[in-house]
Amino acid sequence: MARNASAMKYHKQSEKRRLANKARRTTIRTFTKKAVAAVEAGSAADAAKFEKVVQSLVDKAAKGSTLHKNTAARRKSRLAKRLKALQGDAAQA
Repeated sequence: MARNASAMKYHKQSEKRRLANKARRTTIRTFTKKAVAAVEAGSAADAAKFEKVVQSLVDKAAKGSTLHKNTAARRKSRLAKRLKALQGDAAQA
């Protein structure tokens, strides 16, 4: 544990950032799951809405230091690809 005042302050700040980053990542995962579930349920409009929210959240996370910019691009790309594939499967069925 930190012993001097500046180290304690730095520890407090890093803990606060860790929790904020964790919350952002959790929100991104939640909305990603909602988008996939919407496509599987056959609601393309809801899926598009959730995909837009996910893209916005990922971009905001990449803007700060929560996600690396390449990680953000990869997540957005994989989500779009997955939703498109699921919509194609739903159209064929």
